Amino acid sequence: MEVHYPTLKTPATPMYVLEVLREWHRLSYQLDYGMLPRNELTFETTIDDWQFECDLEDWQSLRVSMNKAWQISIPKQEWNQVLSAEGDQTLREVCRLISQYASVSEIREETFFGKPCRPASTFLAIRSLLRDAGVDVSEIAPSTPLSDYSYKHADLFLGSISLLAPGALPKIRLENFDSYWIADRCMLWTIATLFFALIYSCGEPRLLFIPLALFLFYHLAKFCHNQQGGLQLCFDELHTFRDLSELISAHPSAHFK
Repeated sequence: MEVHYPTLKTPATPMYVLEVLREWHRLSYQLDYGMLPRNELTFETTIDDWQFECDLEDWQSLRVSMNKAWQISIPKQEWNQVLSAEGDQTLREVCRLISQYASVSEIREETFFGKPCRPASTFLAIRSLLRDAGVDVSEIAPSTPLSDYSYKHADLFLGSISLLAPGALPKIRLENFDSYWIADRCMLWTIATLFFALIYSCGEPRLLFIPLALFLFYHLAKFCHNQQGGLQLCFDELHTFRDLSELISAHPSAHFK
């Protein structure tokens, strides 16, 4: 049995590019604010509104990040014409430009026991995307929990895997974030206060108890964090790779070949 089922590539359309930008906007808004974005991106959304709505950087950095996200190489001069031109430039021009270079990942619809099976084909495509990114997929089966991989490889789940069917992923959230945040802040304050405590400890040794207490709180928070399963990226009702594959394969934006 073939173990590698890479996706096929077909030229993107401006509409597909817009769907992807909408998806990235939605997912980032949910992670940052725990809610859906206030405004949906359209072809008529101006570049300035897009940057403001998505908290994007200046256009010089934006062209670099877009090239990286889409794995394309649009020349600087072409980006300049779209992003830095005077007037109310819109996402229509951005989507049209990206579509000239980007491609859509199509899932190879495989046949199993004489019948085509889109969920199984999607699972193999997802596993291949992880494999191509250097992830060890030898232990991944349809029943494998997503939590074992989703946070460690969040960039893939929110990137190339989500692009198999833009708009398919349900609401996302970070689990066990509170204990992670507390541990992180305790370590930062331990480092910050230790320097001053060492300087003034000759005159007041009790000052050393401040970074020591923070250090103990750090280990306590880290222990609680690990007991809860660590920081995890969760997709509401999706628990396994089978759930994810079935959802993507049934979504109208998924492309099969």
